[in-house]
Amino acid sequence: MRTRLNDLLDHVERVLDPVRQERVSALFRRVLGWEAVGRLPVVLTYPFPAEIGFELYRFSEACDDPAKMLYNELVYAFDSSIACRNLVDDDLPCTIRANFGTVVVASLFGGKIEQIENNPPWVRPSGSADVFQRILDCDPCDFGLGLCPRVIETYEFYRSVLAERPGLGRCIKVVLPDLQGPFDTAEQLRGSGIYEDLYVNSENLGRAMHHIAQAQVGLAKRLQLYLNDGPEGYSHQHNSMICGNILIRNDCAINVSPEMYRHQITPHDSYVLESLGGGGIHCCGRCEHLADEFIALPAVECIDLGQSEMNDVGAIYGKARRGGVRLIRIRVSAEELRRGRIASELPTGVTLVCRADSLDQARQIMEAYRRNPGNGEAQ
Repeated sequence: MRTRLNDLLDHVERVLDPVRQERVSALFRRVLGWEAVGRLPVVLTYPFPAEIGFELYRFSEACDDPAKMLYNELVYAFDSSIACRNLVDDDLPCTIRANFGTVVVASLFGGKIEQIENNPPWVRPSGSADVFQRILDCDPCDFGLGLCPRVIETYEFYRSVLAERPGLGRCIKVVLPDLQGPFDTAEQLRGSGIYEDLYVNSENLGRAMHHIAQAQVGLAKRLQLYLNDGPEGYSHQHNSMICGNILIRNDCAINVSPEMYRHQITPHDSYVLESLGGGGIHCCGRCEHLADEFIALPAVECIDLGQSEMNDVGAIYGKARRGGVRLIRIRVSAEELRRGRIASELPTGVTLVCRADSLDQARQIMEAYRRNPGNGEAQ
C-alpha cells in the first residue's frame, strides 16, 4: 500500500503548481471579499475518470486504513480529482479530509454506525426519545469515544506524510471532516420522530442539541491541531473556499418552518458559529424559505447551497448580498458558462460549480469559460 501511495504522491507533486493554487486562492478571496472580478471561481465536477489509471479503494477499506483514505482523497473526492489537476484548469482548491461520512459526531454519542458494501456509513436511529438522555449522559468532549480516535489517527497520518513532502503542503489544504450540525446530528440519533419532538418534547431536544453543539465545537478545536486550512478568515469545505471556520450542515432543517427554526434551532447553530469565529450554513434541497433566518444569524458569513437549482438563486442572492452573506457552490450549466452571462446576474460574492459528463468535457468547458470575452481573467 505504501508503495502505491508513494507513487501517487510522486504524481501529485508533479502535477500541482503552487503558483496556480495561490492564484485560485486569491480569486476566491477577492470574490468572497465582494471585490469586482473578471470572472467567478468555478469548480468542475465529473464522473470518476478511470482513464487516469488510478483506482479507488472501497469505502470500508479506506475507513480502516489512513493510507488508503489519503489515496482516495487525492484520486477522487467530492466528484473532482487532485490527481487530475493538470488536466482541468478550473479553480479547484486542493483539499483532503478524514472522510468518515456524516456520522463522526453522532458516533461520539453512541450512535449505531452501519456501513454496507461501498456506501458511506450512516446511523441507525434509535426511534425513541430516550436517546436524548443518552446524549446528555455522554461527555461531549471525550474524543476517545466513537470514531473520534480513528479520525485523529487519520489526521496524524496526513500530517506525517505532508511533513515529508513540504511541496505538497504548499498546495494541499488539510480541512475539517463533516461534523454535521446540532439538529442534523440529533435527527441521525433520534430518527424522524424528531419532528414530533419539536412540538411535544422541545425542552429535552433543546438540551440534547446544546450537548451536540458542544461536541461539534470541541472536536473542531481539537482537530485544528492537524489542519493547515486558511488563510485567516477563510476555510474550505465541499471543494470550495468558504468564509469563516465551520460549515454547519442543516439538511434536516429544510423540513421546518422559519419560525420553528428561529426559536428552536437558531440558538444551537449560533453557539457553534460564534464559538468557532463564524462560518456558514449548508443545505441540500429547497431551503429558500429559511434564507432570511440563515442570513439573520449574527455569525453566519456564507450559505452553501447543495442543490441551488431547486431554489430561486436570484432572490436569495439579493437578500444575502444586502446582509453581507456570500453564496457558495451555485450550480450552473456548461451553456451558462459559455454564454458568459453569469457575471451580470451574480457579479461577486458567489462561487460556482458545474457538472461535466466526462473529464475531457470538463476541460473543454473550462477552456470555453476562460475564452469568453465576458469572463475575463481577474488580475
